[in-house]
Amino acid sequence: MLKEKILEIRSDPEQEKSDYELILDRIRQLQTKVVQATEDEVKVIESEVSEYLSKLFPKHQIKFDAKPEADLEGAYQPFKGNADLLMGPEDGYFSTIEHQGSGARRTLLWATLKYLSESQDKKGSRPHVLLLDEPEICLHPSAIREARSVLYDLPESGNWQVMITSHSPIFIDLSKDNTTIIRVFRDEDSEVKSTTLYRPERAKLDEDDKRNLKLMNVCDPYVHEFFFGGRQVIVEGDTEYTAFSMLKEFYPEEYGDVQIIRARGKGIIPSVAKVLKQFSKSFCILHDTDEELTANGKKNPAWGMNNTIADLQEEDGSVNLVACKTCFETALFGEEVKNEKPYNALVRIREDDNVRAKVKALLDYLIGVEGSVLPENCIHWVAVEELA
Repeated sequence: MLKEKILEIRSDPEQEKSDYELILDRIRQLQTKVVQATEDEVKVIESEVSEYLSKLFPKHQIKFDAKPEADLEGAYQPFKGNADLLMGPEDGYFSTIEHQGSGARRTLLWATLKYLSESQDKKGSRPHVLLLDEPEICLHPSAIREARSVLYDLPESGNWQVMITSHSPIFIDLSKDNTTIIRVFRDEDSEVKSTTLYRPERAKLDEDDKRNLKLMNVCDPYVHEFFFGGRQVIVEGDTEYTAFSMLKEFYPEEYGDVQIIRARGKGIIPSVAKVLKQFSKSFCILHDTDEELTANGKKNPAWGMNNTIADLQEEDGSVNLVACKTCFETALFGEEVKNEKPYNALVRIREDDNVRAKVKALLDYLIGVEGSVLPENCIHWVAVEELA
């Protein structure tokens, strides 16, 4: 802004050139006069140095070019080259950015980027590429979410492309159409490899899918951990998620790489499965069969979702469906609890060895442990008729 404004200022509105351009003209004249005034002395130096030079390099000589009119803008800077940006509390001490904490510096970065994204390059500047390494470092959780929002908003101006490396699933927002996810890892030979896990055009998510994934992200910002590797299991709700998470605490060596993806509702399962089908070689879906009819004899929408889930199956058997009759609690605990279901599951697994064994057998089957058998009242199904 300063550089642009300096070209506009004129002491006399009638003058053709700006004050800055007039100053550069005077500098050019001064430089030319200096070169002319030292011309004879320069020739003497050229001659004497050339005489010594020609003894080693015959017929060689030097000529000095002062270039009095080159880089005039570099010759005169109206503002100091390294301007200071200061930061501090209102009515308090302001220090340079270099003396601020990492979190403060990164927050300032987001604030600046947010301004740039909202201004949308109004003057049509050239495109920009923003590269960030682990932007989540030193940020408060709420600041991380704000940072994610800012980074996703930047490309909407059409002049920004953003690429980040991150260990935080919070930075993934599948409801956005400009998300491409690449996982970088080391193979068995310690060679760095990469694979593209997700592209919006391949997922073919409809508006309902995007809304479902957005809601998941709001409820559980760590839901996208499955992009970071491991074996994946999609579960319907909080109870199953709590039960399997408890098992991971009991048996960390067996289930350390198992990712339990909580869909938070039967209707959201298909949206999550569409994402996993892009990159997972095989995964399992666990859901409730539910009753065909409600208590008042009407068709149960939850039962109807079984048909939608059935459509997720692939010919190669990469998507496996397992259902609990009629819900997780009745199948594994023998009764359905109406209140505090996740807590009830946690207590039962912790205190009842028999229940823990049933839940473990179910999880083993879901992740494909060799020789594992489904507990009673759980079914690996293909056709909806098998759930009746």
